[in-house]
Amino acid sequence: MSTELQLIDTIFFSDKRKNLLLLLKDGPKTIEEIKKGLSVSSSPIMAQIRIMLKEGLLVQEEDCYSLSVKGKLIVPKMEPLLSTFQVFDENHDYWARQNLRTLPPHLLDRIGELGSCKELLPQKTHIFDYPPEIMDPLYSSRTVMETSSIFRPGYPSLYLDLAKRGIEVSLVLERPIYEKLVSDYRADVEKFLNLKNTGLFVCDQKIELASSIVTDRFLSLSMVSKEGRYYNHEMVSFEKSALVWGQELFNYYKDLSEKITQI
Repeated sequence: MSTELQLIDTIFFSDKRKNLLLLLKDGPKTIEEIKKGLSVSSSPIMAQIRIMLKEGLLVQEEDCYSLSVKGKLIVPKMEPLLSTFQVFDENHDYWARQNLRTLPPHLLDRIGELGSCKELLPQKTHIFDYPPEIMDPLYSSRTVMETSSIFRPGYPSLYLDLAKRGIEVSLVLERPIYEKLVSDYRADVEKFLNLKNTGLFVCDQKIELASSIVTDRFLSLSMVSKEGRYYNHEMVSFEKSALVWGQELFNYYKDLSEKITQI
């Protein structure tokens, strides 16, 4: 086995070793602190420590163990990779169906920031609506930002209602979606634009994903399948890192868009 493969095996093929490295990222620890931090006994963890001392990932100083220079270089790079593994492992079937290239490359590289996610499947009675599970957190949010290349019949009344309640609402829509909105719901669009806490942006470039809603409470992501189909499934995360990721996604398309102030 090559040195590189042996190192990968040492780090990733043992939860005990992986967790120990992440624990020591915060600084040196005694064996008692390690046992307490990882909820393990002495014998099993000492066996793992010896392996990582041999691989040069740890150093021992008196009664403390800490990351070596090599370990300090490697461990920060482990975390994004482990987070990415977690995102894909928790919802493997969902992600396997999606065209991940619909996400901007710089955000796809950081998809691990979505953290713990849950797939929401539409019910027959809500097939064209937002999932009922996100309606309560949606209405308790302070800010709501959506990027969309699809049209939902509930768009106009929902966002007008949210805005009237004092919630800051910003929308980035593909040009055809905006035109349909104006054509079918012109009066509601005018009311929406007349409110001080709203923003409407039109993107002439193709928005590759179906939709993304990010609030100060959650992120809801709806993508397009590898076959180019939209199934109205939502991937939802309440992780803080997911909210930052979702805001960057919104701003990415907002920066490509034209602000609409009147129609």
